[in-house]
Amino acid sequence: EKYPAELSGGQKQRTAIARALIHEPTLLLADEPTGALDSQNAATLLDTLADLNEERKVSILMVTHDPRSASYCSRLLFIKDGKLDRELFPSGTRDEFHQEILAVLGDLDRIPLAGVRS
Repeated sequence: EKYPAELSGGQKQRTAIARALIHEPTLLLADEPTGALDSQNAATLLDTLADLNEERKVSILMVTHDPRSASYCSRLLFIKDGKLDRELFPSGTRDEFHQEILAVLGDLDRIPLAGVRS
């Protein structure tokens, strides 16, 4: 019941995600997909993306600075100064992977994360 200009940032983000998912893509590009979402909606979205990847075999390329979001990925590429710095694969639980990501980030100066789900 609102025009796009009347929507909040989170509402716009959820609408954009719905538009992307309605077409049942085989590849989904996600640039900071949880950036404008509260923690509950962010968790719901990340669970949805994980389900799409596992059940429908949708490949997801996600760029994020958020270690929690990155912990949902099956492969992480750390990019520093425009170059691939290191690659990380999950081992153990999502919480353990999150801790692993935080440890890597502690070793590096603030760098963007590019998460890749295949």
